[in-house]
Amino acid sequence: MALGGAAAGLLLIWAAFRADAGVVELVRLRASGWSRWLAGRVSYWGDWYGVVALGVLIWLAGKRPGWAALQKLVLVMGLCAAVSGISANVIRSVSGRARPFTEAAPGWYGPGPGLRVWSRGARDFQSFPSAHTSVVAGFFAPLALVALRNRRRWVRFFGVLAAVGGTGLMAWARVWAGAHHLSDVVAASLLGLLTGMILLRKDGRLRGFAFFPEPR
Repeated sequence: MALGGAAAGLLLIWAAFRADAGVVELVRLRASGWSRWLAGRVSYWGDWYGVVALGVLIWLAGKRPGWAALQKLVLVMGLCAAVSGISANVIRSVSGRARPFTEAAPGWYGPGPGLRVWSRGARDFQSFPSAHTSVVAGFFAPLALVALRNRRRWVRFFGVLAAVGGTGLMAWARVWAGAHHLSDVVAASLLGLLTGMILLRKDGRLRGFAFFPEPR
C-alpha cells in the first residue's frame, strides 16, 4: 500500500512537471483582471490568516455538546500545518527553483540563491514546493484522514470536500498569481498529506486522542 501510494505520488509530480510549461503559458495569456486579483487575495488571506481563523471557528464548534473531539482535532491540524509549512520552506530554500515570472532563466539553482533568505531577490529562487499550499494541505490532511475512517457518510463527504476544496483553491491561487509552477503546488499538496499521514495513527489517534468517536 505504501509503495503504491509513493509510486502514484511520484507519477503525479512527474505529470505536473510535464505540464508546467503549458500552464505557465496559460497563466501568461489568461490571468488578468479580477481573476488575478482574486488569486492574490486568496494567496494573502488564505495562508496563515485563513488557517488560524478557520482553526478558531472549528475550536468554537467543538464547544457544542458531543463535538468536543473537534477541539482535539484542530490542534493536530494546526501542528500538521506548521510542520508541513516549515518542511516546505526548508526544501524550497535548498532547491533554488526559479519562479515562473522572474528575470532569471527557468531552472534549478540549488541552495546558493535560495538560502540567502533575507537578501534581495532570494524569494525568486524559492518556488519548489509552494509553502502556502503546503500549509493549507497540512491543515486539512488530518481532517480528511480522520473523516475517511468514520462510519458516517456525511462526515466522510464533508471532510474530504473541505480538504480538496481548501487545498485546491490555494493551489489554483498560487499558480494563477504567477508565484508557482503547477508541479510546485502538486508537490506541496502531497507534502501536506504525507505530513498528516505521519502524524496521525491508523486508528485515528494521536498521542492518545480519539477523534470523531463512532456512535454506539
